[in-house]
Amino acid sequence: MQHPNRILKDFKRLHLLYKKGAVFTAFDTETSSLSPSNGRIIEIGAVKFDKNGIIQKYQQLFNPQLPLSPDIENLTHITNQMLQTSPKIEECLPQFLQMIKGTILIAHNAQFDLNFLNFECENMNLKASKNPTIDTLQYSYFKLPKLEKHKLDFLADYFKINKGSSHRAFDDANTCMELFKILVTI
Repeated sequence: MQHPNRILKDFKRLHLLYKKGAVFTAFDTETSSLSPSNGRIIEIGAVKFDKNGIIQKYQQLFNPQLPLSPDIENLTHITNQMLQTSPKIEECLPQFLQMIKGTILIAHNAQFDLNFLNFECENMNLKASKNPTIDTLQYSYFKLPKLEKHKLDFLADYFKINKGSSHRAFDDANTCMELFKILVTI
């Protein structure tokens, strides 16, 4: 599924949007597979913010109603036991969509997260997110073309951002927000 979100590539304009007080939501998903056609979102983490600071935080695990592979458990440190008592995404996704309404989304490798988010919306007969989106992966290539790597973990280490637990949605969303705030000012 191709997502309907417009990826913002006018990187020179982002500084102006930020300075004028635009509201952003950095978000990340953890998923049960690499493809929305055979997997589900198991966690969403998000940080809504503007130039003055954090407005709202969101972190939720979801029961995908299918077992996680050992590879996913090892990568995310999210276990099948943790998800057994978690709500289904159908119970919480409308709340998340309300939170991001009217904001500019930010994600690292945004197409991956947007494809999963909009696939879940489609499965629930909800309107897909059409938020304009900034991909910090592309933004980092634009701002730091000579850097040898552009993975989120590498950039967090490069800029000395406290990344918390990598591959946990809220910590990755928070890292993405901090990365964006650095990139928009250099």
